[in-house]
Amino acid sequence: MAPRYSITALRPPESALGSDRVFRYLVESVRDYAIFLLDPKGHVATWNPGAERIKQYTAGEIIGKHFSIFYPTADRDNGKPEMELTVATQTGRFEDEGWRLRKDGTRFWANVIIIRVNDEDGNQIGFGKITRDLTDRRLAEQRLRLLIESVEDYAIYSLDTNGNITSWNLGAERIKGYTANEIIGRHFSQFYTREDVAAGLPEHALEIASREGHYEREGWRVRKDGSKFWSNVVVTAIRDDEGSLVGFSKVTRDITDRKNLIDQLNQHARELELQIAEREQTNLELEAFSYSVSHDLRAPLRAIGGFSDALKEDYAEKLDQTGIGYVNEIIAAAGRMNQLVQDLLDYSRLGRAALGLQTVNVSQAVAKSLQQLGEDPASIAIEIDTRYAVLAHEATLVQVISNLISNAIKFHEKNAEPQVRIWGAVQPGGNTMRLSVRDNGIGIAAQHHERIFQVFERLHDRESFPGTGIGLAIVKRAIHRMDGAYGLESAVGQGSTFWIELPLYGRK
Repeated sequence: MAPRYSITALRPPESALGSDRVFRYLVESVRDYAIFLLDPKGHVATWNPGAERIKQYTAGEIIGKHFSIFYPTADRDNGKPEMELTVATQTGRFEDEGWRLRKDGTRFWANVIIIRVNDEDGNQIGFGKITRDLTDRRLAEQRLRLLIESVEDYAIYSLDTNGNITSWNLGAERIKGYTANEIIGRHFSQFYTREDVAAGLPEHALEIASREGHYEREGWRVRKDGSKFWSNVVVTAIRDDEGSLVGFSKVTRDITDRKNLIDQLNQHARELELQIAEREQTNLELEAFSYSVSHDLRAPLRAIGGFSDALKEDYAEKLDQTGIGYVNEIIAAAGRMNQLVQDLLDYSRLGRAALGLQTVNVSQAVAKSLQQLGEDPASIAIEIDTRYAVLAHEATLVQVISNLISNAIKFHEKNAEPQVRIWGAVQPGGNTMRLSVRDNGIGIAAQHHERIFQVFERLHDRESFPGTGIGLAIVKRAIHRMDGAYGLESAVGQGSTFWIELPLYGRK
């Protein structure tokens, strides 16, 4: 029977569990750790189930054999087993991690603790040995290390608590230009510009990472050859199980290409803003010019129209049919020109004049629009709650509705009776009201829906459908000025529904 020892260094006090027998039961019940005793020369004296599971030997197979049987040949040749016992004898304890052998010759990565065991008089009587199989953990750590070392797009390395480099991956070598032998042991401020070093930025990064656990910034960094690159830097504090700071991990990514692209985009954006500002100024000047010209054109147009009417009335009997035709053409052209000038003035005024928004009853605005057009309300289907009121500029809203109704009546097939329907509806959410004008006209293809709201955009010749081409542009500008929205639903041959939306009075 193997000798039993008084394991003073491992045994709990008698008062805790009652006897050595209970403690022995505890050791023998452990299966995740190999716990056994060695005699003073290193021969195995006891063997627990954990040792049998990890090392594969039964107690009968291993007790009495030297513990060096668990070591690879190279370690035995180098005298490692004897060295471990010597250290444990001199200091009382030895701890190490390394490869050990099972019975079948396979290796496992072990954490080993050897403790000097004394008797009650303090005389050494052997050693206690605890072995733990850490193969899975080592493989995981190895896979992680290989993964980090193989990454080439990121510089991943570690620092000690003072900021000195302790590890270096291939990505760090590629990005920063240093080999591991050249840089390990040096301070990471090596990568910062002189201005950043003088400003204390490296120390500031470690301070924040230590305090908050994490630090992330972008900035210029310096390669070995002195060239600079724009980097994204993440510094993370590393702490042990007790929470003590043991170092930092640092991940650096070269994003110079991205920065250059962003800088180019920002430059283009600034240039575009400048162009827009210049164009807006040009538009303002053109509008001012067109307003001035349009205003000045009204007097000669009135003269042309007036003298043409007088010529037709006073000298009609002296003109033949050709002459009368010419006069009629002059009168019609002057009328069209006068309408165009009026529309231009209205359009320019909408861009220049202040529009004071107030409460406008929608039903009354529709009625005033019909009065301006001279249309009989009975010929148009109107479905609007008379209580609907919106925030708008009344005269402008009346003009907008007039333009929409006029278009609805105008654009229909020849010999077809125009049918117009106008209705209002509060939109989901209850903050806006939509006024829609539906016709049975010729319809508009989808690709032209936005185009027709531009100034002078026409889809048909004036002979087929008269107009100045400014009416819907007035609608667009007026609705924008009143903080509303506009739109169109239409298809060729299926009529059109133009709509506008404005804030309901008392809603936001």
